[in-house]
Amino acid sequence: MTGVSHSIVTFATLYVATHNVFIAGSAMLGSLFPDKSEGLFWQSAHRSCSHWFVLYVAALSFFWTPDVLSVTGVQMWQAGLIPMMRRFLFWFAAGGLFHILEDAICGPVPVLYPTKRMTVLPRLFKVGSVGECLFVIAYCAVLYLIAVKL
Repeated sequence: MTGVSHSIVTFATLYVATHNVFIAGSAMLGSLFPDKSEGLFWQSAHRSCSHWFVLYVAALSFFWTPDVLSVTGVQMWQAGLIPMMRRFLFWFAAGGLFHILEDAICGPVPVLYPTKRMTVLPRLFKVGSVGECLFVIAYCAVLYLIAVKL
């Protein structure tokens, strides 16, 4: 997926799930991290170490606290900077996992080893294609219908 598609799908999913802009925004930024962290090596190292889910699961485990799922803006502000950063980093890592899952529907991603990519889900479209755009629109439409029902 392109960066825009990663941002839209991740933000929309987590906003519908949590109704929290901080959570959705943190995850949206995290969904851009795997590609942005490749920097100058993007062509030779794309979808390798930066797309290995184990790193993001480890980060989620490290930043996990029981109250990370239910948080309001007032609670975050009153809690202080360290708990707020911990929550941000937890949802940032969750966004990285969303990125990997989103990439898995349009090509191979590393599963067992960080440098060996495997196809784990059916390829629904090519990156940057009209199919990707239609997928994002349809996905957001389904999320909207789910949100209206809730």
